[in-house]
Amino acid sequence: MDARLTLPERATSARGFRERQAQLDRIVREEMPRNRREIQEAKEFGDLSENFEYESARNRERQLIERQSRLREELSGMEVFDFAALPEPGGVAGPGARVTLAYGDGSRRTISILGDWDSDEALGIVSRRAPLARAVEGRRAGETCIVEFPDPDFDGEFVEETVSVEAVEPLSAEVLAWAAG
Repeated sequence: MDARLTLPERATSARGFRERQAQLDRIVREEMPRNRREIQEAKEFGDLSENFEYESARNRERQLIERQSRLREELSGMEVFDFAALPEPGGVAGPGARVTLAYGDGSRRTISILGDWDSDEALGIVSRRAPLARAVEGRRAGETCIVEFPDPDFDGEFVEETVSVEAVEPLSAEVLAWAAG
C-alpha cells in the first residue's frame, strides 16, 4: 500500500491542527501577558504571604505554563493529514469513513470519523479516539458492537448499548471541506 495513504499514528486535519495552534497562540499572546499584569498588580497590594490576588494569579500562571507546555508537545508530535488522500473505506468503519449506525430504540446516527483532534457535532464528525469511533472501527455493515456512553442520570457512570453498523461509505464533500478548512 502507498505510504501516503496510510493514516499516521497521531494525525489530525488541517482544521484540527490550526485550532490547537490558535489555542497556543492565545495563551502566549493574550493570557500570559494578562496574567503577568495581574501578578504585578497583586504585588502592589503589599504583604505577599496573605495576598489572595497574588496567590490566585501565581496559580493561574502555573496553569498557563503547564497548558502551554502540553500544547507545544502535542503540536510537535501531531501530523496534519489530508483525509481526501485516504482510499475509499472499502466497507470497513474507521478513520476516513462515514458510518451509519442503528440503535436499539430504532434511531439512527451517521458519523464521519476523522483524526485525533477532529470533532463537530453538527456535521457528525467524531475523533478517531472517541469511544464511539473506537467501538465501530473495523466493523462492516451488518455487524454489531457494544458502545459505552456516559449515563446522563448518574455522574461518572456508564451505560453500554449495542449498536449496529448499517452502512460504511466515503466521507462527504462537506466533511472533507470542513477538515481542509
